[in-house]
Order: sequence, then structure tokens, then C-alpha cells
Amino acid sequence: MADLAESRDIDLMRRLSAGDEDAFLEFYRRHQGGLYRYAVHMSGRPEAAADVVQETFLTLIRNARKFDEEKGAPASFLYGIARNHVRKLYEKEARYVPFVEESGNGHAPNGNGGPGHSNGNGRHAMPLGQPETVLEGLERGEIVELLHQAVLTLPDHYREPVTLCDLEGRSYTEAAALLECPVGTVRSRLNRARSMLLEKLRPARLGARALGARSGGRI
Repeated sequence: MADLAESRDIDLMRRLSAGDEDAFLEFYRRHQGGLYRYAVHMSGRPEAAADVVQETFLTLIRNARKFDEEKGAPASFLYGIARNHVRKLYEKEARYVPFVEESGNGHAPNGNGGPGHSNGNGRHAMPLGQPETVLEGLERGEIVELLHQAVLTLPDHYREPVTLCDLEGRSYTEAAALLECPVGTVRSRLNRARSMLLEKLRPARLGARALGARSGGRI
């Protein structure tokens, strides 16, 4: 199935390079959603993600002829462009004092499957599920928000595999193709990133347990 999708993308890129507008529109529809989710998780802000997606596809139009199917898949080429624009965003925003916004709805839903959707890594793409109690719902919501904030503090080379594998539910193989690195590198970076996130979230988890103990564990 993946081979068929990649073959279609290659055909679209060939046509896009020749100026075929219909090919661009189809390629855009195939990849816009996933690219937007990636940009949201990498930037932490929907408005910044929308800018990244727009700039990425504009760059694709200008540089479509630079795509070489012998060097990688069209999706890898596209995500390579997106990664460059995310880095430019970081460099631009580094010149300003950071301002933390409330972002209760700042993360796009995952489009790769519903609850229980496995990415082949023994992991799932962060479904929240239904809380058993009000307290559990509050704790879970707070921890998920803290998790997203913690992901944003990771260095790029750790944030990218977490975004692709843990937040979007992609397999190691898919992430390796998009990041243009070996599967083993994705595994090692992901393991290190998960350890860093657990350490960052440790105070929040201890606080949630303390709150549960004071409240008798149920509301």
C-alpha cells in the first residue's frame, strides 16, 4: 500500500515539475493534513503551523524540479522543506521574548486513526479516552498539556521522532524515511527523548498523585 502511495506521489511530482496545477492540488490534498499536524507539534502554535505549511508548499512549487526520486520519496523531500521552515521560524522567534499562550485547543487531532491505533512501535498516538472521574479528567488534561509543552523544549533531533512516532502514530520506518536517517537512529533518539520527557513530567505526576491523595482519590 505504501509503495502504491509513493508511486502516485512520484507521478504527481513529475507532473508538478512540468507545471501541472492539478498535480499540485492532488499532492497538496494528500499531504497537507499530516504536514500541518507535524508543524503544530513542532511549533506549538496553530497559526505558526499554518504559515509553515503555506511556505513549504510555495517552496515546493518553486523547487519541484530539484526533486530526485533516486535520493528519496516525495514525502521526504516535502518534509525536508518543512523542517527548514520550522528552523527558520525558531531563528526568527528567538529574537523575541517568548510569550506562553493558553492553548486548550492548540493541537490538531490525529488523522491516522482513532483510539487504539497502533503505529507498529508498541505505542499508540496519544488518545485521551474517557476519564473515569472529574479528578482523573483534570489530571489527565493538565498532564497532556504539560506533555505538549515539554515536547517543545526538546532539541529538534529529539522532538522530531517524538512528534512523528508518539504524537502522530507513525512507524519507525515511516519516521526514518521522512527524517532521512536510519531506523536505528530514530529508535535511539526516541528512547532518549522519552527519558527526557519522563524526567520533565516527574514533578507534575507527583503533584497529581498528591492531589488525588488529598481528595480521597475520587470525586
